[in-house]
Amino acid sequence: MSLEAMVWTRRTIRKMPDNVRATSRLALMLIADYANEQAECWPSLKRLAAEMGCSESTVRRSLAELVKMKLLEVMPRTAEYGRQTSNAYRLMMPPEAQAEQAPAPASPAASAEHPIFANAAQQDDRGQPAAAQGTGGARQIAMTLDWEPEATHWEAETLRRGDSSLTWDRGELADFTAHFADKPNQTNSSRAWCAKFARWVSDNRKRQAAQQARADQNNAKNNARTAGGSTHASHRSTGPVRNASMSAAEGRAYLEQQRRQAQAGDAPGGDILDGEWSS
Repeated sequence: MSLEAMVWTRRTIRKMPDNVRATSRLALMLIADYANEQAECWPSLKRLAAEMGCSESTVRRSLAELVKMKLLEVMPRTAEYGRQTSNAYRLMMPPEAQAEQAPAPASPAASAEHPIFANAAQQDDRGQPAAAQGTGGARQIAMTLDWEPEATHWEAETLRRGDSSLTWDRGELADFTAHFADKPNQTNSSRAWCAKFARWVSDNRKRQAAQQARADQNNAKNNARTAGGSTHASHRSTGPVRNASMSAAEGRAYLEQQRRQAQAGDAPGGDILDGEWSS
């Protein structure tokens, strides 16, 4: 990775118009991450698509947009026997932003003859000998308790998710590393672990927001109930209270007698309770 390329790219992204797609911004960040001191690199479309989390056609559209903005130059490459291989990319950095001037772009015909491109075809995206087929390309690592996301990976992932303000704290990092450190058989590249952590933090923020919304709703209901008083009054029967010495059957007979007297127009008799008498 070229420090000059990464610094230039981050400054360039901040100045981009709002209508520039997030995938184009992320593609430029990845190209800068792979770039050497001459601001050049040659990652495959398949690798870029895997790290950007999109299709190869989306990668092509994003690169075309960067070329149209004159931020990137695409140079086709061919390997031995004319076999087409991954394109070479050069960041269109101004001379003052580069540690040294990049050489003039090679033509497709010269690319097939120059040994540097033949050697590049046998190397991975970071200039190391190509890994054996089926190893997954990028170095796979298990999670450890002291792992932290690289700043450039985190910024690139938040741009890809469309939430550049997303941040993490030490508590979330401790929970994440402890959870996956217990699964030593699960391995990912450093960038893939960063993508998982970004999803972890984003989901945690959503849960916190949902919990706060429920708490606010409950508080609002409680405040309304306190301000308005109880909406349910205590109701008691207004009918006659049965004497403790009267059975249920006697009580029903008494009420029936009262009802008949009322229908006949007779004044109802008074209640005779224990300890009382009538003349």
